Amino acid sequence: MINLTHLEESIYQACYFTESAGVLTIKNEEESSQGTLSYVEMITSGTWINLSNKILKEGSCIYQKEDRALGRISFRRDCDGICLLQLGNRKLLLIIEIKSGFNEVKKKAFEQLVASYVKTRCILQTIEGYDPADYEEMGLLISYPPSESTVITNSTSLIDIKTAAIAPTPLDKVNVSNATKLRVDQEVTLDLHDYRVDACHVNPAFFNSSLHVKYIPVTDKVSSEKINLDAII
Repeated sequence: MINLTHLEESIYQACYFTESAGVLTIKNEEESSQGTLSYVEMITSGTWINLSNKILKEGSCIYQKEDRALGRISFRRDCDGICLLQLGNRKLLLIIEIKSGFNEVKKKAFEQLVASYVKTRCILQTIEGYDPADYEEMGLLISYPPSESTVITNSTSLIDIKTAAIAPTPLDKVNVSNATKLRVDQEVTLDLHDYRVDACHVNPAFFNSSLHVKYIPVTDKVSSEKINLDAII
């Protein structure tokens, strides 16, 4: 039978699960006025494992749409590649995102890496033999190299005008800041707290609070490219 430890090691926060013996109180969430049935006490000689009904509402936050004003990402986002790599004595978990232009990197690429990293860790955690302590974790962002200036074309001018007319959200600011560091240093460490992962009610034991990301520029305008990964990581 499933036990409390199994639930506490699930994707959801441990606060949703409790264990008790004998009596379990169930409240009527819709009725609290006098003269109505407000709760019942269920008595047994057995042991209860209770799943808080809050998990039904708050748990859905994991896959709801992002709240850019709040600064919270959405776990609906995905990346282009997820790989486990054995390189000599090293074991790596790689989360990979490809963008055609560097401007695309600063829009939502970091959000895709963060969401994909957390979801991947939750999946791997359920697989026997996986120990996160054995793996280095790294994000890889690959794109055409950034240009010195941005040229507004007819196809992007309306988007740029609309974007300029809207005040940047907390998520936008974090993305631009990380993109600036990535462009200068060719690497950046993402702080998952900046993306409000905590507000998505995911079990924090499933992932690290930061993800190191390396940038790999490829030859401009090519449709494909071979990358010597050993020299980069």
